[in-house]
Order: sequence, then C-alpha cells, then structure tokens
Amino acid sequence: MSETLKINSIFESISGEAGGFPQGTWMTGIRLQGCNLRCRYCDTEYSQEIENSLYYEMPISVILRMVRNNKHVLLTGGEPLIHSGVLDLIIFLLGNGHMVQVETNGSHIIPDISGFGNLYWVVDRKGPSSGMAGEMLPLSFLFDQVKALHACGSRIYFKWVVGTDEDICFMINEVQRFVKAECFVPFLVSPVNADGALISKIVRKIREMQDQDMDLLNYLVFSVQLHKIFGLP
Repeated sequence: MSETLKINSIFESISGEAGGFPQGTWMTGIRLQGCNLRCRYCDTEYSQEIENSLYYEMPISVILRMVRNNKHVLLTGGEPLIHSGVLDLIIFLLGNGHMVQVETNGSHIIPDISGFGNLYWVVDRKGPSSGMAGEMLPLSFLFDQVKALHACGSRIYFKWVVGTDEDICFMINEVQRFVKAECFVPFLVSPVNADGALISKIVRKIREMQDQDMDLLNYLVFSVQLHKIFGLP
C-alpha cells in the first residue's frame, strides 16, 4: 500500500445530497485533487488543478488510518477517476468493512469492481449551464453499463444539477430516454447552490413537458445540499 494519491482534504461532515448514503448520514469525505472538467458553477474550484500546491501526496495506508473510525466514506473531488490508485483505495476501503460512495463527473467509464457490496456511484449528467454537457458519456452506452454494474453488486445513481430552464429541459429529456430504455435507477435532481425554491419550478416544468404516458415524478429523488445549509464542509 505504498501507492500515493493526490489528496486535497480529508474531512468529516454529513452526506449532503441523495445517493447510497441517506442525506444527513455522518461520514468521512476524501477530496481528491484534480479534475478534467471546468464546470461554470463548480463550488470546489480549488480542487480542479492537478498540480495545485494545496494537495498532499498521501499513501493509501495513511488514508485508511485517517478514515478507520467512520463506516461511511465518500470519495469526491476534483474527479476521483482520473487517479489510477483510486481503485486500489476503493477496494481496500470495502475490504475493511466501509460503505463507499464515489461522486464522479459523468465523463469517465465506471469501473467494474466485482465481489463487493456497499459500493455506490453517483454519476453527474452535466447540463447546458455547466458548459460541459458535450463531455458526457452517451446515454446508449450508459444503459448497458448500468446493467453490468448491478450484476457485479455495485449501485449507480445519476444526478442532474439544475440551475436554468435549459437544464430542466435537458434533465427531462434524458430521464425520459432512461425510462423508455427500461433502465431504472434512482434519478437525482439537485438545484444549484442549494436553491430549494427551484424544486417547485422543476415540478411544474416536468408536468408541462413529459410524455403523456409517463409520470417522471415517480422516478425522481429531489435533494438540496444540506451540508451547505448547515455550514459544513
């Protein structure tokens, strides 16, 4: 376990958004340094640059010691999947009895880590306001990937961060395509900047736009960033 990872910070907080961990779950977060995207609304710009002087080169063995007292461990960034050693970290965490949730930006293939339960992937689908919608993996590819991940015991969630009418339309169109392909996973909708007032607007837009034979609200999980509301990391 001498391999090192670029770590921006390790912190304790609550799970602020929906996913494999219920909102409000006490957890330890591992924020990795570096991201291949530059979303306009990014709230962790300090973790974008891979060579930013703020990061620590940290051996996996040290990371494991630092999180050993918390059952729930969240990997975020930056973007965890640009780091070759992150798969080893995930496997060691799972092997030590942790529940692991990985937040990833939607531009990377989710690896098939077989033989473990308690592994959750929260995968972004970047909408127009991010400026990064063109970097997302094709939906047709994701339909097959979801089935493969579920077969190996992992669970996957797709998340849309919504800030504009264009984002809402983008999310509705994509969720409809998932449902028509009979690819049913939790679909998470998170208003940008923890703006809960956006939720009622999103609901109205869904009812205006959705196909007549499909009630998309049955498939959605709305969440706001509780950690921001509570002033936590």
